[in-house]
Amino acid sequence: MGLSSINVLPRSVSSRSAVCQAVLLSLMLSTTSLTSFAQSDEDDAIEEVVTTGTRLKGSAAAVLQERQNQAFVADILGADQISRTGDSDAAGALRRVTGLTLVDGKFIYVRGLGERYSSTQLNGMGVPSPDPTRSVVPLDLFPADIIESLSVQKSFSPDMPAHFGGGNVNVRTKTIPNDFVFRVSGSIGSNTNNSEDGQFYSGGGQDWSGRDDGTRGLPAIIYNNLEEAQSDDGIEGGANFPLNLVQRQQLLNSMYWDIGPEQKSLDPDFGIGATLGNIYDIGDESQIGFLSTLSYDNSWKVEDQFNGTNLGTVGCADLPEEDVNDGKCFAQSFEGIATEQQVNWSAMFNVGYEYDSNNRIEITNVLLHDMRDRVRVRDFVDVNETVFGDTEFTRVDMLFEERRMNSNQIKGTHNFPKLANTYFDWYYGTSRARRQQPGSLDLVYQLNFDNGVFESQQLQDVSATAVQRDFQTLRDVSDSGGWNFGYPIFASGLEFEFKAGADFFSKARTADNLSIDVPHRAIADAATFGDRINEIFSPENLLSAEFYQSASGAGILESGVADGDKFAAGTKIDAFYMMADAFIDNTWRISGGVRYEDFRQISVPFTAHANTFSIEGEEIEEIAFQEDDFFPSLALTYLMDAQMQFRLNISQTAIRPDLRDISTTFFIDPLTEFLVRGSPLLQSSKLDNIDFRWEWYKADGNNVSVALFYKDIETPIELVELGTVGGAAPNLLTANGESGELYGVEMEFLQDLNFISDKLANFYMSGNLTLSDSEVTLGAVDDDEISLFEEQLLDALDATSASNIVTNNTRRLVGHSEWVANLQLGYDSDNGEHTATLVYNAFGPRIIVPGTRGNQDAEEETFHSLDLIYTYFPNFKSSLKISVKNILNQDKQITQEGLNLLFEEEGISFSLGYSWEF
Repeated sequence: MGLSSINVLPRSVSSRSAVCQAVLLSLMLSTTSLTSFAQSDEDDAIEEVVTTGTRLKGSAAAVLQERQNQAFVADILGADQISRTGDSDAAGALRRVTGLTLVDGKFIYVRGLGERYSSTQLNGMGVPSPDPTRSVVPLDLFPADIIESLSVQKSFSPDMPAHFGGGNVNVRTKTIPNDFVFRVSGSIGSNTNNSEDGQFYSGGGQDWSGRDDGTRGLPAIIYNNLEEAQSDDGIEGGANFPLNLVQRQQLLNSMYWDIGPEQKSLDPDFGIGATLGNIYDIGDESQIGFLSTLSYDNSWKVEDQFNGTNLGTVGCADLPEEDVNDGKCFAQSFEGIATEQQVNWSAMFNVGYEYDSNNRIEITNVLLHDMRDRVRVRDFVDVNETVFGDTEFTRVDMLFEERRMNSNQIKGTHNFPKLANTYFDWYYGTSRARRQQPGSLDLVYQLNFDNGVFESQQLQDVSATAVQRDFQTLRDVSDSGGWNFGYPIFASGLEFEFKAGADFFSKARTADNLSIDVPHRAIADAATFGDRINEIFSPENLLSAEFYQSASGAGILESGVADGDKFAAGTKIDAFYMMADAFIDNTWRISGGVRYEDFRQISVPFTAHANTFSIEGEEIEEIAFQEDDFFPSLALTYLMDAQMQFRLNISQTAIRPDLRDISTTFFIDPLTEFLVRGSPLLQSSKLDNIDFRWEWYKADGNNVSVALFYKDIETPIELVELGTVGGAAPNLLTANGESGELYGVEMEFLQDLNFISDKLANFYMSGNLTLSDSEVTLGAVDDDEISLFEEQLLDALDATSASNIVTNNTRRLVGHSEWVANLQLGYDSDNGEHTATLVYNAFGPRIIVPGTRGNQDAEEETFHSLDLIYTYFPNFKSSLKISVKNILNQDKQITQEGLNLLFEEEGISFSLGYSWEF
């Protein structure tokens, strides 16, 4: 083969051909070397392999060995390690991994890159997301009970999805046991904040199960009315479908209003779980086995919260000094108590069949469900409306959210010793995700004072205000399939494997957001007074003509639905790859290849109050997103000896817009509560990745590693705040910057302390530290040229000028922390009856909302997390675990210009758990 034969790539990827050629040339040279090794003396002695004991047990030792044997840079966390740190789900556990940070308790940022820059898999397969704000699945859905290990691959390999920036997170569930297992567990717990009473309400009869029984759902009478009206007038029906007073009374009364809220003493947290599994011999070599797990958790939390919006200078003089800094303040702020109940349950059932040692089929079925029910009662300050001691406000809002994901997977592994040891693997999976938010509520009370003395409470007496009710549904359906073929070659001083495969992934999403307003102006003035929601909106009031401002009840229900609040979207990826792995003389390892992906995606909005698309024909074609490309990767490993090795990885990948990013529909960011929208003009980000890591695996499981990484990002996908007017909620736009880069160093270690003293032989320390920096240039420059960023910004604003919006044209990437630290101090008793772990985690400040109009960026401040976990093993079959979390009593805080944009009191959590194995 001549070198000229490499130039077979199409012109569309010519900009990436240099790296492709380098990878292919390296693989060709390694194959040439392998051929010469294959012809060497086959009588060379086989190297003796000596195994040694390690202080790590079970999955901890297995994952350490797996990491050492990986061709590409990866970090792996096993079930034993997750248990030691006391983390209850995948999200909490992954923040212990080097360079990973946890955002909003759900999403993992790898090396400071946001969740969009990473991909998530379940047992190596793509899965849908029940989160309306992100296409990546929230990792708090996966409870620790079902997890065997968590693998974070930080350097791209051709058999991974090319949507790869920070890394790929693979949640690997527990598999068939080697013997009979039956285990039950239970736990109780609480939080220091829970000693205070919360504000809550009585919900549906199935709230304990994490499901709404229909109490909060969209009433059938309203749904049918919308179906029949099919007009821009929505609920009111318009001239073609007029409503009278009785009909309007029925519509309003059909919604759930028995909300209160009222004071509630919080119950303790509790959880139960069970695991059952076994394996059976059904022939000379055949086996069949199963594993089933079931877990349930119910927890409560009450916390003080503060939110601020619309930072500026207007009205600051009338606010308390603590709410003003350097002449700036938030135009609106909310401060008070949030009470939340969470119910999580999961079920898993796996079946495995092994015909012989070379053929195996496994079926995995996972069902995950969680619910959160939150009520907030907070003082509301609006600089344009609030007059302290005369007219003040209180905001009450309720959110009930159900998320569910079920996944059914089947995969087979087949080895063929008689066919030159070739192998063939295949998989197929189908998954469904669903989110329901039935009947959320948001209203504002006005508190009237007379010379500073409280007089009365009523619905806010401003014509533009309304009680808001939202009914949201989202469904995500995905199908994954693929295969891998491998052909190994073994010779003296040589291990070579050629691998080829294909991956196919498709996802369809439908979402509907129905917003209904009850304007205060449509309610009779006398009827707006009251202290509780269920007093004002009682059935007696709603069915009385005296409740309505108009004799016909006109205007009592208004639709807040806009074009695009309902949409349908889809993604389809067809991928093929070829790669090779050469292990030469137990010293050099060369791995790499090329992946080809054909990516297609579209998101089509519906017309408000109609089951038809709001665009058609050429407009639909224009918003379709399609691209195909080749993605090369090369990994070089040098093994100095059995303990020490060096790795170098180079690759090219892409980060593509997700379904929400190309839609103009606004959604509410769950962390800041800002409105966020995408841009149909959004483009993919192209990344060049370089990783170098030194690893030293010492005796007894001790190890140390140091890694350097660099990423060059073309047109990075970032967030920018759009200018808003008056009291409008801040808007964020997803847009492309011009360029970005990320670079840093990671250090990790595990070391027992007997080198200090024999008395410390039962103690060990482990930890990691990441130091990094990033820079993104947006392209917001005052010149005659319109950059891609400015084009998207102007399109979103429907304007011809967007000057003075972006404060910092060059800044760090959103979500990037310049440092991340983890530290563990562990103890294991000689008799094996006691273990204790002190766990510390912290991250440097990170940008959450980029600054605009001269305001600096809003940053989440450092959170110093310190947890203590103690486990007692009375015998071989039982364990007692005590954990104390957030010992330092840290609070979540996002600040901007020296003011709190967000503050949440976290409190100290306690839990006691017991497990018994029969």
